[in-house]
Amino acid sequence: MKWPAWVYRLVPYLGRRQAEEDLQEELRLHLELERERQRDAGVPEADARRAARRRLGNGTLIRERTRDVWGWRWLDDLGRDGRHALRGLGRSPGFAAAVVLVLALGIGANTAMFGIVHGMLLRPLPYPEADAIVRVGHVSAASWPAQVVVSNLTLPRLQEEAESFEQLAAYVPRSPTWSGPEGPRTLQGAMVSPALFPLLRTAPHLGRLFVEEDARDGADRVALLSHGAWSNRYGADPGVIGVSFDLDGEASTVVGVLPAGFSFPSPAVEVWTPLVVPAFEPGALGLNFPALGRLRPGVAPERAAAEADTILNADRSPSDPRPRLEARVIPLQEEMVRGLRPALVLLSAVTALVLVIACINVAGLFLAHGVARRRELAVRRALGAGRGRIVRQLLTESVVLGVAGGMLGLAAAALILHAAPALAFGDLPRLEEVGVDGTVLAFVAGLSVVAGLVLGAVPALSWSRLHLVRALGESSPRAAGGFRILSANRIRAALAVTQVGLALVLLVGAGLLLRGFVRLVSVDPGYDAGSVLTATVNHPDLGRLILAGEFEAAGESAGRFSGALLERLARMEALPAIEAVGLSTALPFIYDGWPMPVLVPGRPEPANPLDLPRARVRMASPGYFDVMRLRLRRGRTFTSLDGSGSPRVAVVNESLERELFDGEPAVGRRLQLGPLGGSLQVGSDDELWEVVGVVADVRYDDLAAAESSAAAYIPLRQGEASPFPMLNAPLISVRTTGNPLGVVPFLREAVADVHPHAALDDVTTMEARLSSSVAQPRFQTVFVASFGAVALLLAMLGVYGLLSYSVAQRRGEIGIRMALGAQTGHVLALVVRQGALLVAAGIGLGLVAAAASSRVLESFLFGVATGDRLTFIAAALVLIAVALVACWLPARRATRIDPLETLRSE
Repeated sequence: MKWPAWVYRLVPYLGRRQAEEDLQEELRLHLELERERQRDAGVPEADARRAARRRLGNGTLIRERTRDVWGWRWLDDLGRDGRHALRGLGRSPGFAAAVVLVLALGIGANTAMFGIVHGMLLRPLPYPEADAIVRVGHVSAASWPAQVVVSNLTLPRLQEEAESFEQLAAYVPRSPTWSGPEGPRTLQGAMVSPALFPLLRTAPHLGRLFVEEDARDGADRVALLSHGAWSNRYGADPGVIGVSFDLDGEASTVVGVLPAGFSFPSPAVEVWTPLVVPAFEPGALGLNFPALGRLRPGVAPERAAAEADTILNADRSPSDPRPRLEARVIPLQEEMVRGLRPALVLLSAVTALVLVIACINVAGLFLAHGVARRRELAVRRALGAGRGRIVRQLLTESVVLGVAGGMLGLAAAALILHAAPALAFGDLPRLEEVGVDGTVLAFVAGLSVVAGLVLGAVPALSWSRLHLVRALGESSPRAAGGFRILSANRIRAALAVTQVGLALVLLVGAGLLLRGFVRLVSVDPGYDAGSVLTATVNHPDLGRLILAGEFEAAGESAGRFSGALLERLARMEALPAIEAVGLSTALPFIYDGWPMPVLVPGRPEPANPLDLPRARVRMASPGYFDVMRLRLRRGRTFTSLDGSGSPRVAVVNESLERELFDGEPAVGRRLQLGPLGGSLQVGSDDELWEVVGVVADVRYDDLAAAESSAAAYIPLRQGEASPFPMLNAPLISVRTTGNPLGVVPFLREAVADVHPHAALDDVTTMEARLSSSVAQPRFQTVFVASFGAVALLLAMLGVYGLLSYSVAQRRGEIGIRMALGAQTGHVLALVVRQGALLVAAGIGLGLVAAAASSRVLESFLFGVATGDRLTFIAAALVLIAVALVACWLPARRATRIDPLETLRSE
């Protein structure tokens, strides 16, 4: 191709062909001029040409030195070495295929893991100047559990007084009800402060964003749609701005569409509405919200936290009984993935270990391949190739194989990353951002080249120092002789031992995780999850009343709704498919109840009210105990007679009974329940709750918890008598005689009959919730066990390959032994003994390494010690069993050697 002159000046390498032609022409002209001089001097024509050539010198050497001056010779040499490497590897397709496949396995796994870690931990958030975005809030010593939030009392103070932030914005995830032609339907949504979108530097795709007037009482209801909701529900119609739709029973107007890719606070959000923060009087009950802030340039999170802490506690006196508020300012990226970091580090270490084992396996293949090529390399040395030239050629071959393995591994990693959302456990943050990008491509390219260089370095340096006479004098490629061959065999043996040891480390880790997972799923949750359907009810009026500060009205509305729904659900129990129906304010893995202080009349009270015992208070209908099949230890559960006009009764769990009554029976005793964070004093008998039953502990949130939370159950129909109104929508639980999902249409009909704008949400079986609660440990166990199996396979391939090559090298020796009368058993023992020594050495090394490294798994194990002897023994036995097969196959091949044929060939 003829390039323009300016291109040649910019990239001289592109003009190398023209430069070669110019050089050739210049040499020809010099030769002709010299020939003319020689002829003019009287030299005959025939001798003039030879004289000119002698005078000019070696033309080939001149061209080589000129190319060195040009500076691109190394590129030509690299291309030439690459072409020669491809031709050479084409003559050994089995070796090349084995190396590429093993490298693809290791590189592909590490590339996929790096893509996940980069996408979730390392890549900046998809917002301009994302490093300045922080989670802002405070925790209270009285909060249970501690949550980083702001309240409607503290947010205005921070907005007015904190100088460390450019903007502060609160938000509340919610599930509004959208009433369309097909009836009410629950959407994923969020209520947000108007400042949130400027804080995230987000511009609308259509229309406008919220303004402060939208977040005031009495303002028209407006909404923003996600790009996906606009496309799916309105067909990407640009005229959607100004369209009104029914949201929570009230008309809302679409004022804007957010750009594609905007996914805060989660990718599932379809609609955003303004968050109206009510202004309460000091001392009144506050509402808590998660909040974000954008730091001013040059302000560190620590400085902002110190300023916020000063502001929040400025009006406190030393005698103030209220709990101190501890400010928190955490970078948003760090806060989003804080709980996932240990698991990702563990999985990254496992994949890196698999890559190390794969590279060791490939290193053994390179050494064996080098033995087979020693005569070829010796011939090259004899023909004048220097040691550096041979090293460069061998390194080029290894890099070509590394790049090929990397390309195949990249394809596998791309498939894994594409399937990551389906394979992952739980709702992982930023998982939608995981994929193959420039950084991942750079990682796989660098890893492939480095792996190729490292794998080829030792064989290249070893086989470039061949003894020419000894190597050329070998009559057979299998001939045993030469220090290099023995040295290579010793190195391969050391590599095989290392592989076995590392494989045992992974097997022990997988065994510990497996035993811990088995114990975790064997934990008694305290209820029977089989054939139980659960669902939340989206009550549209409840959130609106709570955000307006009308807690009494919200409690009354929730009570009326729950009573009507309970009566409607009671009629469903007549259906043959339904065994029992329950309604409650708490369900395992959904909500655990309100934490309230508890006081027993007649017992000493602590000086500080914050030191009172606390219990999770859960409202429940009588059918709830039948649905969940809670085990009654003493007394009774609720009946239909425990209504609003009857005496207050309560059922406590065993943990609360132990904490309050020191092992004495709780049935018949009375207790006082107080509001969260408020003072508690013993009231009249009418304000006390009589304990009528004790049930077994139920693990609501975490099966791995050391103990269950203390809890008290009160009748749903006595909710208005509780010290804290019913401020969350009821949760439905149904025990069925068949497939639980078959009763969903009946539940939807019952909810719609009670409230036209109410809708079911989060409908799933209790077994699915229970399974989802152990999804992370299950994924970790399967992941480590899978890679442990891969490591075991690679290690055994290493042992098998070493023994097979040893049998091939000792073919003559074995033939002579058999000719002299050696029995099959002796030959088997000869080969198996060699492999057994390698495996024994590897197991010893692996046990030491596993004992030292298993401590990193301590936080991932449940009920299993990191030094569990049974796991170590079982892992070693599994490895020995597989190793025996790897040793037996080459040994069996050795017994089939024909002595006559072997002696004749030797």
